[in-house]
Amino acid sequence: MEYDKPQYWQELTTLTLQNYGRSGTYGVKTALSIAKQADVTSIERILVDTSEPVWLAYYAAKKKISSQHGFRGQAKLKDSLDRLEQGPTESKCAFARQLASSMEAEKDNGTTQPAKRRRVTNHAAAAVSSFTMSSNSNPEYSDSEHISAVSGRNVYVGAPLKQAEELINDQFWDSIERIESKEHPGTWFADMSMIFQQGHIRDRFGCQMEIGITEEKVADLALEYFGVKVEIKDGVRSVRIPGGCKIEPDPSITLRGCRRDLTGLFRIGRDLLQAAYTSPIYQLEDAKGLNHTEGVSMAISGHAKESAKLKVFLGEWYASTVKKKFYG
Repeated sequence: MEYDKPQYWQELTTLTLQNYGRSGTYGVKTALSIAKQADVTSIERILVDTSEPVWLAYYAAKKKISSQHGFRGQAKLKDSLDRLEQGPTESKCAFARQLASSMEAEKDNGTTQPAKRRRVTNHAAAAVSSFTMSSNSNPEYSDSEHISAVSGRNVYVGAPLKQAEELINDQFWDSIERIESKEHPGTWFADMSMIFQQGHIRDRFGCQMEIGITEEKVADLALEYFGVKVEIKDGVRSVRIPGGCKIEPDPSITLRGCRRDLTGLFRIGRDLLQAAYTSPIYQLEDAKGLNHTEGVSMAISGHAKESAKLKVFLGEWYASTVKKKFYG
């Protein structure tokens, strides 16, 4: 994908920093408060968790885009940031780290001046080119270890196939996307990410796992676990809900209110199923006698050829056990 290429990050970071400090601060306090409460996998939350100055650079660029005064590179910056917002968590973490590195390089080089246009120095460009996964002689380690290290957040991406299959129900196993290691071509991992965020979200909902769902299995899971029918016409997905209403994702929507029986996803008696059943949100719903859970959701795109993301909140103890099995 394009955002896997170093030059993509270089261009996006450069455009973002060029528009940092060129807009007023009106509304920034409210926007910052909203960003701190956003979903842990959203670009705003990832940036603000990295640092407030990093988030502010992004906020200033977004604000500049929405102004009535056009500027060179506006369309490209808007398109790049829009795609980043809809992209995978690891890409958002990569951008956050790179933006932080570039800003730090500016600071170290003495180029950051208040009320003046910011520029990206040669140090920043070097940070861009160096932002790749470090090699590891052991192919059993997934790219997640490197992403976690460079992002500064507890994010792990990619699960070893053997260990993951032991936790996944047979009928669900082939529904999970596979991702190839950048450092070890030909080595594949299950598209399963683990996020150990801090604060309110973790306390109320739990740790989080994201599972990539292959495009051909999206409709089956939507119907079986969320009770909605996914239709495809001319390459566009739409969601048909009971009663006949049709919703078209633009560019995506999130299905919530999953059925509570998850044994069709995860193996009975194994840690991953127990992790889902012991998440704070699932336990609270159980105490209230609810028939559906907010502990499992699925984000689907309007493009029929794109995969979906199944998000599952996990109890901390079992989630840590799963993490240890996957990543040591």
